[in-house]
Amino acid sequence: MRVKLIRLGSLITFCNGIYAIIHGLLILMFNKLIVAEYFRKIPVRWTVFLESFPYRAKIYFYLLAINSFLLISFGIFIIYLSYFILRRKDKLAWVILFLGGIIGWASLFIINIILGSWLEIILSFVGWGSFIVGMIIPIKYYLQKKYSVF
Repeated sequence: MRVKLIRLGSLITFCNGIYAIIHGLLILMFNKLIVAEYFRKIPVRWTVFLESFPYRAKIYFYLLAINSFLLISFGIFIIYLSYFILRRKDKLAWVILFLGGIIGWASLFIINIILGSWLEIILSFVGWGSFIVGMIIPIKYYLQKKYSVF
């Protein structure tokens, strides 16, 4: 039963890593739509800002590209550690994945709340929520003082 829970949790986090990569690729492909969404609350329209300050507007696109590549590398990190946990059930790998994933997804979620893009808030919350579910399922096994190695 415990092995099934570990595999289920690792499989969910593995899918979460794939989701992070897809999320990063979507940000890269739809960066103009996302930037326009960020400018929705600001009194200056994005098109006016783009024409008036082309260099500063380019910085927004660069920041979105950085965010996108960070999410893609974050997804690769999650996939690698999830696969490692599926094969070896290593406690240290689970702890690193737990801390890295919780901090990474939570920070992305909070930043998107501050910036106010509803699309990005929903996408980052789905990623954060699915990661938490994947980590909580096998938590009982990893919190034991002594556990059997499979």
